Order: sequence, then C-alpha cells, then structure tokens
Amino acid sequence: MRSGAGALASESHAGASPVESATGGAFAGPNLRAGGPSVPLLLSCLFFAIYGTSAEEKKDEKKPEPPRVVVAVPLGIVPGTTNTIKLRGLNLTNATTLRFLAAGPSAEVRIKSAGKVEVPKDQDSKKLGDTQLEVELTLPSGTPFGAQPFVVVTPDGESQTNSLLVLDGSSLVKEKEPNDGFRQPQPIQLGQTVQGVIAAAYDVDVFRFDGRVGQRIIAEVTAARQGSPLDAILTLYDSAGRTVAINDDSEAGMDSILRATLPADGAYFLSLMDAHDRGGPAHVYLLAARVAP
Repeated sequence: MRSGAGALASESHAGASPVESATGGAFAGPNLRAGGPSVPLLLSCLFFAIYGTSAEEKKDEKKPEPPRVVVAVPLGIVPGTTNTIKLRGLNLTNATTLRFLAAGPSAEVRIKSAGKVEVPKDQDSKKLGDTQLEVELTLPSGTPFGAQPFVVVTPDGESQTNSLLVLDGSSLVKEKEPNDGFRQPQPIQLGQTVQGVIAAAYDVDVFRFDGRVGQRIIAEVTAARQGSPLDAILTLYDSAGRTVAINDDSEAGMDSILRATLPADGAYFLSLMDAHDRGGPAHVYLLAARVAP
C-alpha cells in the first residue's frame, strides 16, 4: 500500500479516461466557443438566406400606380347628347368607369376602348399621356354649363379629381380644316366658341369674322388650364393683313386672352398657333370670341 503523494498520484493516473491516457492529459477536442461558428449562428445565417432575399425582392416590387388624366380630347362636351371623348393620361388601360362627383342625375358612361398611344419623340409622356381611354358619355340635358369634376376608377385606385367642361351646344362650332391662312379662313361669328386642335407641328388655325369700328372684342383660349400642352398665341389682323393686336401669355397663364378695339368696319382675321410650333392630337383648345361688355 502506497501512502501520501505517491498514492494520490497513482489513483489519479489509474482513474484517467482512455482518451486522456492516449493524449497525455485532458481531452483537447474542438472548442465550440472559441473555434468555429456556433449552432445558433449557423441557423441565423440559414434563415436570412431563405427569407431575407424574399423580403428584399418584395421590397423592390413596385406597387401598381393609380391612373392619372392629362387631358380630354376634345375639350368639353354638350349635355343631353351622346359625346365621344378620349381621355389621355397614365395608367388608364384597366379603367372600369368614370365617376362624376357633382350632385345630380348620374352620367351614362360606356368605355369603348383603352390602350397605349404614341408620344412624339421630342415630347414628354408625363405631359401628353401614353395611354388613352375612349368613352361614350351622356350627361342629362339639365346639367349646368361649366366644369364638372370627375375621377377615373381602376382596380389600382382612382385618379386625381379632373374637370370636364360642359358647353352650350347652341354656340359651339367645331374647327374645320383647311383653315391655315387668309385665303381659307373658317368663318365664325362673335359670340361663338370654337372647339379645335392644333393637329400638327407648324399648324395655324385662322378664323374670319365681321366687326364694326369702335367695337371692343375679347378672344380667349382655354387649353393649358384644362391640361392641353398647347401654348397658344393669338393674333388679330384687319382685312388688309395688318396686325391689330397680339397676345401670348395672359393672366390665365399660357392661355391667350386678346383684347382689342376694332379700328374700322369690315372683315377681321384671328389666327391661333402654338408658341413653340408644336402640335398633335392632344393640343386641343376652345376659342371664344365675343364683344366685350
């Protein structure tokens, strides 16, 4: 029998595990804290690889944008009759209806077609619209003249509030080509409103009316105020082709408002064109020529 330190040493050696005996000491296996990655860390990385990418993809997906109306072609409708209009704008192809916001009898609306439209290369689709909605529209005959607010409804939402001009059909005249010069002017009368379009680049529309000396007249364009890209210039000429008055911009912005006192009895010519010589189907306008009060 051993005693003291020698006995303790022998018992310690005798109780050593086979692995400790083979390695000459304590088991020197892999250290999970100081060595390789822990199991929780590996699981976190795997979770991110599976679900993190999916979350990023969802983040990058664009939400459908609501429709936006730029302009109605032509500008204005007549109540009590069926009007065919084309609404140009963005994201209009899946429209389901037009909803008028003013109180009163409901409008009869039928969407005839919807699709993409061509935009000239030198012009901005956001200003002209790259989609178009063709609509048959009937408003009750008692609908008040002036702006009627409406929205376009789609599964992706509603458009901003727009306004459609309701006009008096008894004084409305449609512009007719050819009317691009003094030799072929379109005759009109003071008190009428022309519904027209500068249909192409460098197009000029010329109208002829009779006036009296001392008569004060106002010729007013409605276009940009209703979303038309037309930047109108109005020029008034006498029967000899001399300039009586000219107006580009006015208190109404890009819409011309020309005021003049007629210097003599006779024929006068009123020309309308775009300030930048642009034109196209969306360059619509209303031209009201009247005697000043």
